[in-house]
Amino acid sequence: MSDTLAKLHNIAYFVSALACASEKNIGKGSHSICALAGKKFGREATKDVEQTDDPLKAIEILRQALKKQGIVWEFEPFAGEKPSAIEETGGKKTIRLAFHTCMVRNALFRYSHEQKQSLCYMAHGVFAGAMEQVLPNCEANLEIVHAGPNACLKELHLEVKK
Repeated sequence: MSDTLAKLHNIAYFVSALACASEKNIGKGSHSICALAGKKFGREATKDVEQTDDPLKAIEILRQALKKQGIVWEFEPFAGEKPSAIEETGGKKTIRLAFHTCMVRNALFRYSHEQKQSLCYMAHGVFAGAMEQVLPNCEANLEIVHAGPNACLKELHLEVKK
């Protein structure tokens, strides 16, 4: 293992330990704290990106913008058994996304900490904040449908800002 990768693994282990401690001390409130912190980071990491009104194009813009920031995160729209990855109901759009590579999931496995906790919420915040930069007229939220060892299935909820 290279020195850089070893350092990254040690940082991931440390962050996972902090997240675990915050959950024990603060409880479920740590989820919202981490989500808000992640949202701020996501907005700042993508402040100069191209903007669009097309959610599918926004996903690709976001993937490329995060990659330029050194954040390798493999995600893509996932229709599954449905005819489309996008569902629209009452002006709200829901897009199912498959997350194949996730630095948070890797850190949690290294630390032996469960998914769907504060670090996942921080990652959701990063994604939602970044998506709001790309889709400036929308409020974005990410929800876990399934968390697994090889991929996670999530739903991106987009609602036009009022």
